[in-house]
Amino acid sequence: MNALTNPRAAQIAAELESDIGALVPALDDLVARVTGVDPTVAEFDRTSIRLTASLVFPDEVGHGEVGAHLHRYRDEVRLDIGIVHDRMFARPDGSPSDRSCYLNDFVASVTLQPGSVDLPAEFVRHVVAGVAAARDGVRRHNRRNQAPWSEVQVTAREG
Repeated sequence: MNALTNPRAAQIAAELESDIGALVPALDDLVARVTGVDPTVAEFDRTSIRLTASLVFPDEVGHGEVGAHLHRYRDEVRLDIGIVHDRMFARPDGSPSDRSCYLNDFVASVTLQPGSVDLPAEFVRHVVAGVAAARDGVRRHNRRNQAPWSEVQVTAREG
C-alpha cells in the first residue's frame, strides 16, 4: 500500500519512526554484548539507523565488523544483523585464495511488531550464539576435523 491507497500511511510512518527510536537502546546493547565494544552510528535518517562495531577473531587474523540495520520495511520495523569480514581461506603457501571464509559468516533478521521497545528474547539468544559461533568458526572446525588434510587456514584479503 502507499499513501494513495492507504490514508493512514503518514500515521503509520510516524509510528514506525518512533518505534525505531524506541528500539535503538536495545539494539545498542545487543551489538555491544556480542562484540565487547560500544557500537558507532554508521548511518542515520528518520526511518533507519545502522550501527557497527569491530569484531576481533580469536586468531586475530583479518578484520571483522558486526553491522546492525534497523529500518522500516513496508509497514513494519525490520532488524538485520550480520558479520562482514575480510577473512579468506588460505592457500598452502599462506596467500589468500579467491574464496571467502564462510565459517565466519553470520546473518539474522527479524520483523518487529509496531510498538515494540525490546528485541525478542529468542532473537537475542540466536544472535549472541550465532556471532559467538561465527567468531570461533575456524578454530571449532579445526578442532572437530583434526586430520591434517581437513585443517583450514585463513588469511586477510589483500588490498
